[in-house]
Order: sequence, then structure tokens, then C-alpha cells
Amino acid sequence: MTQGPASATSRMSLALRSIGSAVTVMAGGLAWASADGVGTIEGRVAFSGTPPPPTIVFEGGGVQHVLHLGERQGLRYAVAFLAGAPTEAAGNDTPATVSQVGFIFDPPVLAVREGQAVRFTNEDGANHNVRAEHALPANRLDAYTGAGQAHTHRFRADPGGSPVSVTCRVHPWMAAWIYVFPHPRFSVTDVGGRFRIERVPAGEHRVSIRHPAGGLARDLTVRVEAGATSRAEVVFDSSDLAPPPSP
Repeated sequence: MTQGPASATSRMSLALRSIGSAVTVMAGGLAWASADGVGTIEGRVAFSGTPPPPTIVFEGGGVQHVLHLGERQGLRYAVAFLAGAPTEAAGNDTPATVSQVGFIFDPPVLAVREGQAVRFTNEDGANHNVRAEHALPANRLDAYTGAGQAHTHRFRADPGGSPVSVTCRVHPWMAAWIYVFPHPRFSVTDVGGRFRIERVPAGEHRVSIRHPAGGLARDLTVRVEAGATSRAEVVFDSSDLAPPPSP
């Protein structure tokens, strides 16, 4: 009689220990899955040298820079991306905006997912035009954007990674570039020249750095470890400049 309850208690204790072990194993599995064999690439792009002179925009009372240099000569509006990354279905389709304001395009460089809506707005009290040129017919457009008007377009990714060139027929100095990717592994540098590419599979990858207005291009190999952050730095100088011809 006295062994019955003790035996039941032992069985209950053993069961609880088993459940606890199972929870521990599951938690460990989730922790391992959260790493998912991926890491992060963080980097910085800078320019060492004398930048090309900007275009004076009399209509807007400002300038259109070739290179936007920030703190410690950090280069803004450079695009960093994984060359040859596999295609992934797009998630949230948040529209991106390029404004015609002060008789320039803002931002001058945009990177989006394939099929993502890009909205061109006219914030000036003058008529504008959006002319997009590219090898792919789907990336070509020639749209009128009167004062206060807008035009929306969805672009296709180019396997070669070349950007869509955007100009305005009415004001030919206005220039912008749109990079279109079939995956999310890309980034545009901020005011300090910094970029960050997340969820990169472990292994060696070719990271491409492009700055279209300056014609700057550099490819580098970066090794990524699971759960870790790899760092890269690229410094261009005046000898690397190869800007496209003026319109």
C-alpha cells in the first residue's frame, strides 16, 4: 500500500523530467534554426580624392552632385549587392518614391525588388517628364509628369545587374538610376557610406559595389560565417572615376 503512491510519484517525476528534457531539446533546436546558417555583411564605401564638380541647377537654386560625400568621405548612394544571388519571391510590396524636386531627382539612386511599384512624383511648380532607358523593353518608359502629378511603374530585374537610367526630357541634366533585384540581398549606402546586407548564407560571396553617377565599380569576395557579421570596406579614388557622358 505504501509503495503505490511512492511509485506514482516516481512515475510523475520521471515524466516531468522527460518533458523538461524534451523542452530543452526543442529550445536548442529552435536556437539552432534561428541561426539558419546565415550571417550579415556590413561595410563602408568611401572616396579618397577630389570629387567632380556638381551641376549648378539655376531653376531650383541648388546643385546636382556627382558624388555625395559625408562623414569621413563616406560615399552615399552606392549600391552593394550579392552578385548571382538566387531569385526569391517578393514579400511586402511597399511602393518606393522618386521625387522630382528642386529640378533634380531625389533620391538619385534607388534599389528595389523586381515588380515593386516605383512612384515618380513632381514636387516642382513646373512640368517634368520621366524617361527610363534600359536594354529590357519592360524597363523603358516615357511619361509626362505635370506639376503635382505622378507616374507609377514596375520594373524587371536585369540578369546582368545593369541599372535603369532615368532622365527628364524637359530638363536634360536631371539624372537618376534604379537598380532592380530578384532577391532582397542588396543595400544602398547611407550618408556615412555604410551598407548592410542581412540573411546571407554562410560561405564565400561576391559583393558588387556600384555607383552609377561616378561610374565607380568594384567587386570583392567576402566570407560569411553563420550567426556572425562579416565586414568589408571599399575606397575609391579619382582614378576610378568613369562618369557617363553629359546629355
